[in-house]
Amino acid sequence: MFRAMGSVDVRGTGFVLAANLQMSSGKPWAATAQVALPQNPDQRILIEPRGTRRLSSQSLLDVRLSRAIAVGGMGHVELLVDVLNALNDTAEEGLATDNLFSANFGQPTAFVDPRRAMIGVRVNVGR
Repeated sequence: MFRAMGSVDVRGTGFVLAANLQMSSGKPWAATAQVALPQNPDQRILIEPRGTRRLSSQSLLDVRLSRAIAVGGMGHVELLVDVLNALNDTAEEGLATDNLFSANFGQPTAFVDPRRAMIGVRVNVGR
């Protein structure tokens, strides 16, 4: 996993640009099987060593643009625009099943949330 964060004041504008980059290899997983045992209900067992398989790697970039505006002597209001998953990564995060003998073996069911934008306002009262 690699993570980098940073921010910069855009000179002469009052804007602050910030970014958070997170890159990671995919989550490890291994095939399993359900085995019926006479003394217990079905038992799930690993049929491959742990970490034999991996989900897709992920590269997530979140970006924020903000600007603080003074409100008299009472404090300031900060306007925020966030873009999450700016690279629009579509890596899977979960599987239907890891049971090798299931029809849905290894089929992805959960994915990284798609690119989205949020607008916000933060009110800071005081100095």
